Amino acid sequence: MNKRFSTLETTRILFEHPKVMFRLIERMDASDTRYVLESDLVHTVLEYASGLRKADQERLRRAFSSDNLFRSGMVIDIDKVAGERRLVFQEALLGLMRACNASLYQELTDARLRSYLVTLRDVRDRLTGSTFSEVDPDFTELREDLNERISQLIGVLRQNIFRMQTISAELADLSGEASRGNEAFGEFRQNLFEQITTLYERHIKPTLVFLNPDSRLSDGVSLFGTLQGIRELLERNDQQATADQIFRAALSLNAMHRPIQKVAVEVDHFLRKTRVGMVQYNTMEHHFQRLRSLLEDTQTQDLRKTRLDGREFVQSTAWLSGLKGHWRPRQYAFGESESYYHLLFSELHLRLTDLKRQHQAPVLPELAAQTNGPAMDIQRVEKLFRWVDSLELRPTSDLVLELHGRLENFISGYHFPDLLVAMNRLSHTDLAPLTLVTTNRFRQLGQDNNEQYIYRKRRLQHAE
Repeated sequence: MNKRFSTLETTRILFEHPKVMFRLIERMDASDTRYVLESDLVHTVLEYASGLRKADQERLRRAFSSDNLFRSGMVIDIDKVAGERRLVFQEALLGLMRACNASLYQELTDARLRSYLVTLRDVRDRLTGSTFSEVDPDFTELREDLNERISQLIGVLRQNIFRMQTISAELADLSGEASRGNEAFGEFRQNLFEQITTLYERHIKPTLVFLNPDSRLSDGVSLFGTLQGIRELLERNDQQATADQIFRAALSLNAMHRPIQKVAVEVDHFLRKTRVGMVQYNTMEHHFQRLRSLLEDTQTQDLRKTRLDGREFVQSTAWLSGLKGHWRPRQYAFGESESYYHLLFSELHLRLTDLKRQHQAPVLPELAAQTNGPAMDIQRVEKLFRWVDSLELRPTSDLVLELHGRLENFISGYHFPDLLVAMNRLSHTDLAPLTLVTTNRFRQLGQDNNEQYIYRKRRLQHAE
């Protein structure tokens, strides 16, 4: 009679050689089943044990025998269908094995999430008719069941968050693979879209909806609404400790929404990429690494290497030839220019001042609608003069252009002739301590209706 191991010894052997269970779980996930064929179990054990010593091989075969797994509680059921024996492993064992290997995490589906929600709703309904008494075994068992369900939900969600956060690295690998294959890109992209779309639609999106506090479900209250109802029931019946525990659990679940949302954005961005975008990204990354290696050569203690030796790099990169001869825009070298920042903040201050009193801006009558003749002209000019006289001015090299911008955006019914009237007003006004100077240079000024006007340039400066 073969020796049988105890439950503790069997568990220890299973975790000493986890690759056997990893391969079996991968088989179950690939075939979308909850059982393992006995023939697959025997084949996997023999294949794994082929590189071990004879004593270890025998020990492993005994530990993974169907009879030992069943008697030690690792397998909870064995049935026979179509001549094949099927083994159903303990769910707790599968959960521990999945926790040891992130690639074996099962993405949550809408059906699994709704099963957790239905269970919590059932607990809430049963709490409604509970006694909330510590001596009532029905209530204490219900409370323990509630805590267990919430702990399981938080656990599976955290596992999935960790799994989803590794998707970015996988997408980067897929991007590199896509940019290398030119002729098979169409087929590759189609398969990629199917995989990523299934992941997004079947796993990421349902989880986002499930953890969204603002979601509204057609079949009842959402997760956070259910937890809120349970917490209120417990608080009304003096179960403050349990109510606080539910409140903390709700906070933890709410915090899980953000990392999953970030993964969803990354997946959506990846699906929008074209092959040209992938090639461009990988090309830039490739040349960047080459330039980095050239830079590292100049950071040694050899004082002869102070510049990048880019001759080979330039010759191998066709688009760099003659780059020095290309025209490039000059950069804005403001640096520490105090006058520039003074003018910038002065302009911002004046524009903000105009915005604060925009409600006081006059509405000028339309020029085409003159019915009162000279009386209408006088009324229009007076309104414009009152606004111009209230404007705060600063030194500027082109007062006409600045005044045009400040009138056009605030005065309803403004036209270019109004600018000439305003400039005439300033010419006959004491602007101390500033003075108005005509430079005898002409400039061109445009309006929103695409009309162009020529004006004489004037500047406003401090009086000498």
